[in-house]
Amino acid sequence: MMFWIIFFAVVAVLAAGYFFSILPATSRRQECLKFAEWNYAHRGLWNAAEGVPENSLPAFARAAEQGYAIELDIQITKDGRIVVFHDDTMKRMCGNEGKISDYTYEELQQFHLGDSTEKIPLLREVLQTVDGRVPLLIEIKMPGLSTAVCAGFQKEMEGYTGMFCMESFNSLALRWCRRHMPQTLRGQLSGRFSRDDKVHLILRVMARHLMLNFIGKPDFIAYDHRYADCPGFLIDRMLFRTPAFAWTVKDEHVYNRTRKKFDAAIFEHFHPKDGFQKPKRHHRSGKMQAQKVIVKKEKNRLESDELFLKK
Repeated sequence: MMFWIIFFAVVAVLAAGYFFSILPATSRRQECLKFAEWNYAHRGLWNAAEGVPENSLPAFARAAEQGYAIELDIQITKDGRIVVFHDDTMKRMCGNEGKISDYTYEELQQFHLGDSTEKIPLLREVLQTVDGRVPLLIEIKMPGLSTAVCAGFQKEMEGYTGMFCMESFNSLALRWCRRHMPQTLRGQLSGRFSRDDKVHLILRVMARHLMLNFIGKPDFIAYDHRYADCPGFLIDRMLFRTPAFAWTVKDEHVYNRTRKKFDAAIFEHFHPKDGFQKPKRHHRSGKMQAQKVIVKKEKNRLESDELFLKK
């Protein structure tokens, strides 16, 4: 008997610990859903074949002009400037070795993005280009423990009046923003990780199952749509009703499928037909129209009944 009491006690403690670890913030759901009324152009509305590379000023300008919100990535340079760039190294996009943090901003100006003439932009240049026309989903690239990029992000966003929120794979970045930028909505990025990500196995498992939520207390989840069957993700969605963004959706078929599980999509390589509008907006509008028709019919019926009684 004592064995079973101890067994169930241990199970209860483990279950409580698990639910505590994946518990997100829950007080700002409606604020997050305002951001979910848009779809997000992944690294801008880019097209390398047209000379518009990812995370470039023309890509961001095109997205804003066509009514799409924007997802972008920020990193910190050797001299503390906040630039927009995705990869851990510069090899793929600039053809040279090293990381963004190995160069000063002035040194980075000698490189071009892909085969274009575009250069790595400053975050402040992106803010000037977008000018509040569409929301921004800003991913903070923070590979280690240093939060210098977070402090730089805070400084750059001071005075910006457009809609923006932040996200990161690193829960410590969310924690920093929770303390120093409490009004900014926070998103936990996650998905299935591999050995190539150079993350310890235990951390990979915990991150995939959103068991680091207790650190950053995210307001929303940005999750790899291919692995949306993860228990941690499903529990957050069903039990805590956490808003979720799908990344990265690359065709119309996947886009339509993920809409059933996510609130918004981060997309590339195609243009969602309905732009930033969510289907539920149309449904709501349709429902209101239907209600108006019903009311009108009922009014007509009552008027007919009155005429009949008078006769």
